Amino acid sequence: MRQPQLPEPPTHALLPWARVALQVPLRYAQRGQTLAHAALAGARRFEVLRHHPAHDAVDRVHGTRFYYHAHGADRWGPDAPAEHGHFHLFWDGAAPGEHVHLAALALDARGQPLRWFTTNGWVTAGRWLPAARLIERLPGYRIAQRGPLAPVARWLTAMVQLFADELVTLLHARDAALARHRGRRSLRQVLDDRAIEVLSHTDASLPARLQRLGLV
Repeated sequence: MRQPQLPEPPTHALLPWARVALQVPLRYAQRGQTLAHAALAGARRFEVLRHHPAHDAVDRVHGTRFYYHAHGADRWGPDAPAEHGHFHLFWDGAAPGEHVHLAALALDARGQPLRWFTTNGWVTAGRWLPAARLIERLPGYRIAQRGPLAPVARWLTAMVQLFADELVTLLHARDAALARHRGRRSLRQVLDDRAIEVLSHTDASLPARLQRLGLV
C-alpha cells in the first residue's frame, strides 16, 4: 500500500514561513538571547523534565499546544551535537488527556534546531493516531500565543510548515517502528513499553532545508 503523502506546495508559498523561521532567531540574537532561552518562558532555572511554560502554551483557537523541556541523559550518543532541550508539539483533544502528539523538535544551546523525533505513547500519554491521520492535518497546524512566547509560537508554526515533507517521512517511520516492535503484542502493550522511547528521528537543520527548497 502506498503511504499517504502531502501535495508539494509551490516554493513561493513557503517563502513567508522561511522568513519567520529566520527572522525570529535573528531578533532574539539582536537582544542577546536565543530561542532556547526564550523557550524557558521566563523561568530562572532549567530543571530536567519540567514543562516550560509550567502549564504548557495552549492555543484554544487552533486546538494546539506545546511545551519545552529536557531530559537528564543524552539519548543521541557521544558523537551527536549536544541537545539543550526540545519542544513537544500537540493537537489538543475535546477533553483533558485527549491531546495528540505530533513530534518533538530538539535545539542546541544556541537555539539552533537539531532534529525532529517521535516518541512512544507513554512518553507524552494522550490519544494515539496513526501517521495517515496526522499527516492529513499537517497543512493546518498553527499555534499562536500572546506575550513573550508569541515569537516562539510563530517560529514553531513555520518550522512545521517548512519541514512538512520530513515530518511525513518521520511519522511513517514511527509507525513502521511500532510495527517492528509489536510481534504478538497488542499496540497498547507496545505504546506502554518503557523500554521503547524514541521511535523515529530526522535532521532539522534549517539552512539545509531552505537550500533543498531553493530558498537560499
